Amino acid sequence: MKLPYGFIKSSSGEVEAGQNQAEVIKLIYARYLAGDSLGKITDLLSERNIPSPTGRPLWSRAVIDDILSNAKYTPFITFEKYTAAQFERDSRTNINYDQAGHPRKSGRYNTTHYLSGLIICEECGANYRRISPASGKPKWRCANQVEHGKSICKEAPTIDEETIEQMLCNVLHMECLDTLSVRSSIQTIIVKKDKNIQIELRK
Repeated sequence: MKLPYGFIKSSSGEVEAGQNQAEVIKLIYARYLAGDSLGKITDLLSERNIPSPTGRPLWSRAVIDDILSNAKYTPFITFEKYTAAQFERDSRTNINYDQAGHPRKSGRYNTTHYLSGLIICEECGANYRRISPASGKPKWRCANQVEHGKSICKEAPTIDEETIEQMLCNVLHMECLDTLSVRSSIQTIIVKKDKNIQIELRK
């Protein structure tokens, strides 16, 4: 099986990070989080004569996007940078238009997940965002921490989605989670600094 870009087999047969490719992946994440477009990153890599994963001189936007969306690259960067890149990808597609037809970013983070917009940080008042780490167990984290680290919101805890769902089942007396009931019954879910969760019902 072909190894993903950035990984090589050592002389002993172990899969490990390729140092040169690891530096390229770090560069891709750094430039993307600094605001560069996929096209600008492909141009930068070509200008620096860095070959693509197929060995060609030109990179494609699709390859860059695949690297930015692949959780396998968290060992090369940090989990925080990986999750920040996921929300940056989402925010760049979250575009609406003003009356003159000019594109503008929506001020609200949108997702189809049933908990979106319900979970609020007690410390800073920002919405919580869903994170899907490589472990496969979704977590929710304060949007300010995702975007700015702890410079704005210092103590907001990360909460397992499973913990939230168990509490919702208890509060709404459900044996099995019913997402429609959650959306129609829950006003807000406030996450406190001590990891306690306060669930407020709709009146």
